[in-house]
Amino acid sequence: MVGKTMFMFDFRVIISILFLLSSCAQVGTISGGPKDQQPPRIISCNPHDGQKNVNVDVIIIEFDEFINLQKPNDNIILLPSNVDYEYQLKGKELQINFKNKLKENTTYSLYLNEAVKDITEGNDSLIQIAFSTGDEIDENEAYFHVFDGFSRDVQKEVLVALYDSLNQIQPTYFSNTDASGYSKLRALKEGSFFYASFIDENKNRIRDGEELQFASDIPIIIDSNYLDTLELYITKPEMRALGIEASFINPYLLEVIKPNNQSFDQLIMDSIIDSSNYQIIEENIRRYTLKYYYQSIDIQLDTLYKKVRNDDDIEELNLIEPLKKLELLPGNCCCQIDFEAPIDSISSRSGAFRLMNLEDSLVIPLDSFDLKSNQIDLNLNSYDFSKALLIIDSASLYAYNGVCNDRIEIVLQRKKDEDLGVLNLRVSTDMDSWYVELMQKGESVSVIYGLNNSQTLVFDQLIPGSYTLNIVGDKNKNDKWDPFDPILFTGPEKRFEYGKPIKIKANWEHDIDFVISP
Repeated sequence: MVGKTMFMFDFRVIISILFLLSSCAQVGTISGGPKDQQPPRIISCNPHDGQKNVNVDVIIIEFDEFINLQKPNDNIILLPSNVDYEYQLKGKELQINFKNKLKENTTYSLYLNEAVKDITEGNDSLIQIAFSTGDEIDENEAYFHVFDGFSRDVQKEVLVALYDSLNQIQPTYFSNTDASGYSKLRALKEGSFFYASFIDENKNRIRDGEELQFASDIPIIIDSNYLDTLELYITKPEMRALGIEASFINPYLLEVIKPNNQSFDQLIMDSIIDSSNYQIIEENIRRYTLKYYYQSIDIQLDTLYKKVRNDDDIEELNLIEPLKKLELLPGNCCCQIDFEAPIDSISSRSGAFRLMNLEDSLVIPLDSFDLKSNQIDLNLNSYDFSKALLIIDSASLYAYNGVCNDRIEIVLQRKKDEDLGVLNLRVSTDMDSWYVELMQKGESVSVIYGLNNSQTLVFDQLIPGSYTLNIVGDKNKNDKWDPFDPILFTGPEKRFEYGKPIKIKANWEHDIDFVISP
């Protein structure tokens, strides 16, 4: 029995050893386990972070894993930049060799700005090593919290920078925000600094024109008593036009863009189809949309001049926007339909315009409407229906160039007061100029401008559904939200979103309180 037991034991041991040997001999990638999301970490550094009286000609940094260098000429940065250096990578060890002597009594910061990546996953981070060649080391700090200027959400991986002057291109000190939007700049000397934050998309540490950004022309004083955490709101700047620009959105719709310092009051245009019949679609501080022009137009604004020509034309008279359904609110007498081009003539045949009541299929010819350039206003006050189909036969309308419309069908639904809801809004704020916008499905439903301090407002005749509410601190009173202006160093204007969607029910009054603490 003993011998048999020993034999069985030995046999199992041999099998186990063979299995292990065969496993070790397999070639391939080990699968399973969590993905490495940690960047390489420093396990030793000479000189070390915070070291004083440094007198070396090389910095040696050892990492916990093998690394690659990512654009080292751009991303390995020593500040102040009064020393030339070169780098050398040996496995897990990075060497920074100085070509000339470090300056005495100076605090240096070595930045590895996404320069070091692990070989397998490519994780990287911003690493800063500060040391001093004298008995003292700069130990001042500055804290920032960065948000998106439009949504007010915290922003991670945003570069925060300090500059000695407004004319400085690259920063004296910099850091990146963490996942909570916070940034800490350390090892700072005492002094006056200008500050900026931006999403450094091209990794050049320069605040480029179209990057989301913010900057201040008012410096902060950094010393051992400085404890503030500054909140910064980054936005994409509105690019300034140096001259006057104009282009056709379609053959009859012209958009003009001017510099901010000009006024559209002095706008002069020649070669208009009908100079007494153009209409303004939209106007704001820089953009002016007009209709309806055609072919060659001379535009003059003060000393600025622009000539724009359009050689295209429409082949069919269509609506500016496809329209399948219109909801008429109580008190709305008319239905307005906008076409792509001015209308030259309308068919006189009976029934070319008609309503079909969808409840009893009764067809009613329409003969009461007004024509304004490209607009047709249908007066529906005398027609009794809850839901009807508006029909405009093909070839009922002709544009200036002789083309006509295809058949148009639009469902009209007339709402009653009991089909709609009411929103009572109480706003508590000390802002001296603001406006409020109610939106549904990304489209503006109602805007109330020219408000100040706390207000109680009513939005009535609301179609049931989900709405969002925004309030804009309209500091310059131009009835629009302005982003950061990198020339004037103004903005962005404060914008506040109500924290959750507002559900509007039919025949119901909804009360909400919106407390704003800028």
